[in-house]
Amino acid sequence: MTDTAHIHDSEETDEVLYCTVHPDRATTLRCNKCGRPMCVECAVPTPVGYRCKECVRGIQDGYYKATQTDYILIFGVCAGLTAVAGAIMSAISFGLLFSIILGLPIGGGIGEVALRLTNRRRGRQSANLAAAGAVIGGLLGGVVQFLLLYGQIAGGRGVPGLTLDLIFRRLTGDLGLLIFVGLVAAAVYGRFKMRS
Repeated sequence: MTDTAHIHDSEETDEVLYCTVHPDRATTLRCNKCGRPMCVECAVPTPVGYRCKECVRGIQDGYYKATQTDYILIFGVCAGLTAVAGAIMSAISFGLLFSIILGLPIGGGIGEVALRLTNRRRGRQSANLAAAGAVIGGLLGGVVQFLLLYGQIAGGRGVPGLTLDLIFRRLTGDLGLLIFVGLVAAAVYGRFKMRS
């Protein structure tokens, strides 16, 4: 009887498991937290062993505390400050070298301001919204500066000949501004991805 019981137990341990997410994939892996069967694609290596993506996401959710208000504040602060910086860079026309030199530190400072205003709360989309705000704000700052300059050139009269095409060509022709805005956006994104 002992031999029969032993054979029966080994049959149960040889049971074929299938990934919870991909039911067509046989697997021998289980999440070490919840016990869910998972394939190699779904397994996430952690310092304490392999876990499923759902358990890893659940742990990460503890670190993400941002609210919808925080998201709006992050986007607004990054857009507003980069708009001011972009308008100044476009008006002064520092050139490529200064755009490269100033882009990253200014972006880091803008990211730090946004983090402090949200009490360092981050969400899954904080970095993306901060970078998007920086790009939109920086380009908008360049457009506003051009419109102000164009208005002065036209002598404050009605501005004939001002078209979206002209604004677009002016904006895309300002390589220093585009590089500056790109570097600010990269720095803001990086600042939100940092742990502290």
